[in-house]
Amino acid sequence: MAVARVAGSAGSLRPRGGVGRGPHLPGRDSDEGPARQPAAGAAVDTPRLTFALIFALGGGVCAGACGTDQDTFVLGATTSTYDSGLLEHLIARFNEDQPGLRVRTVIAGSGEALELGRTGDVDLLLVHAPDAEARFVEAGHAPRRSPVLANGYVIAGPPSDPARIRGSASPSEAFATIARGEHGFVSRGDSSGTHAREILLWREAGAAAAGAWYVESGQGQATTLHVASERGAYVLTDDATFAMLSETLDLEALVEGHPSLRNVYSLLTPRAALQPERAAVFADWLRSANGRRAIGGFRVRDGPEALFAPWPRDDPAN
Repeated sequence: MAVARVAGSAGSLRPRGGVGRGPHLPGRDSDEGPARQPAAGAAVDTPRLTFALIFALGGGVCAGACGTDQDTFVLGATTSTYDSGLLEHLIARFNEDQPGLRVRTVIAGSGEALELGRTGDVDLLLVHAPDAEARFVEAGHAPRRSPVLANGYVIAGPPSDPARIRGSASPSEAFATIARGEHGFVSRGDSSGTHAREILLWREAGAAAAGAWYVESGQGQATTLHVASERGAYVLTDDATFAMLSETLDLEALVEGHPSLRNVYSLLTPRAALQPERAAVFADWLRSANGRRAIGGFRVRDGPEALFAPWPRDDPAN
């Protein structure tokens, strides 16, 4: 099955000697292959950002110096919120309540998104790398992190499950089994929140992610899933993106529902933000009753199950 290739072909991905990799070009997945495409009218615009991709979702096209418009702010969000369709859904609902405020979005892994926050290239962050977020706050780059929504991770793999991880007692046990048998595994390797969780799971497993069986895509979730599908390999993914793309993948969710696979997204307003007041309108809306209903009301491909939930769940506004 064809995939959105990262560098020539899935087979050309570089095996890793261990977890982690150097910098690579950030931004959302390539437009090749079956990854989600920008909404109609979306534009690529890089006057402030020299290396990330910017899209206008639900608020028309922004070009040139529209970052200075009185009704615009820039949201840095993760590839998983984009690839799953959640981000487009939330901004559409927000525009219904706040039609005068336009949202420009930068799609990147959490690590790159936080760096954009540090440099003042985004006004608000929606990311899911708790340890990196805590360091960001401790370094003085934002006053706080505010958890706002959650979904889950799954370990997916070929339906034949050659490592026999289906039914594992924990994700770390599954990872240990994969490493012990040197079964193929595709990592995002992009400093994203998903990559950070993967590293944590390898550590908990006491396993070394090293060797020809372990490769990094250096790309977002959609591309990484398609590479894993083509290679018949295992992969860690968020459940919503997996559900969105599942019909195009030869993969099954094999390990899911464990507490260590909970995936919490937080809002952070960088101190270097140029438009913090405008960003605050969206942040406040997302935490409001309407915003929480929009989060809980999102369905992947109109399916019956809500894969995202407002967080914390016990908020009276829910």
